[in-house]
Amino acid sequence: MTAPLSFYPNHDIVQAFDLTTRERLVDSLNYLAEVSSEHIELSANELEQANVRIRQQSILPETLAAYYELVGAIQSGDFDEARALFQEVLNAEPASDTLKVIPYLGADDIPSIRYIRQVDTDPDNPFNIHPSSQEDFARAKQLIEESLELLQSENPALFAEITTLLKRIMLGSGPKEKGQFTFDGASAPGLWGAIVLNAVEPVDVVDMAQTLAHESCHNLLFGYCIDDQLVNNPDSERHASPLRIDPRPLDGIYHATFVLARMHYTAATLADSPRVSAELQQKACQEMKAREVGFYDGLATLKKHADYTDQGKALMDAAEAYMNKATGKQVS
Repeated sequence: MTAPLSFYPNHDIVQAFDLTTRERLVDSLNYLAEVSSEHIELSANELEQANVRIRQQSILPETLAAYYELVGAIQSGDFDEARALFQEVLNAEPASDTLKVIPYLGADDIPSIRYIRQVDTDPDNPFNIHPSSQEDFARAKQLIEESLELLQSENPALFAEITTLLKRIMLGSGPKEKGQFTFDGASAPGLWGAIVLNAVEPVDVVDMAQTLAHESCHNLLFGYCIDDQLVNNPDSERHASPLRIDPRPLDGIYHATFVLARMHYTAATLADSPRVSAELQQKACQEMKAREVGFYDGLATLKKHADYTDQGKALMDAAEAYMNKATGKQVS
């Protein structure tokens, strides 16, 4: 797949990524059924029906997460677990067209476990999440709805991209104890179509709109990496990141830098909106300045160290062109 490139939101690009993801899933399920056939007996009719359904309708993020667990079970030789996961994936209900906000319910809830397994990938920095209070969940859910409604009015293209990319938003809370690391949000390739957000961090539509743009943009970049990469640098190569206190791989710095440009773009939408109070317009302008500093910091690291792929270079050039125009920077 050669993906079209755009810094700006593009509904058609997102739809193409979703279709390609589902086509790759069908191909992989058929391959896994073949290589595990000595240990797992599947109905050919059931497999074909699932193939047709997956090709025709979007899948839930937890279905894709279950698929990744299926791959791990087969690789480890746990065919009883693999058999159960196969059945779960083949019989999974398709995703609806409506974005749903769901709670993180703890370690006894299978969907919650699935989501966190995909995003909790750094053993040095465990993903510390707890169920939110009913009050925090309700407040964050309402703030998400208000932010999306505002974006639908003020930037329909961005609204369409976010709501096409995302099928689920899971809300949880960080630790309450002082001195422990918390989180703002998270996403992962194995959780295509979902993000995990901290219910208590965003306090207004300026915060939440940027958070939605931030985490959904990671999903967008995962789409660009279905058949390609953004940089060729190995993950073992680490440098300072504009969004993290710890050194990050160049791929992570690329994500952070591109995301900062999208957050600037989102804040600019709110800063110009007559539907936003003067106080929040001023906050949005301050956020734009912070995103500008972070973007050019990350870009400097990328220009010095990144071994771009062709699409990675084209996408970052497009982000830089937006930022240069938006901030009035002179291109040397």
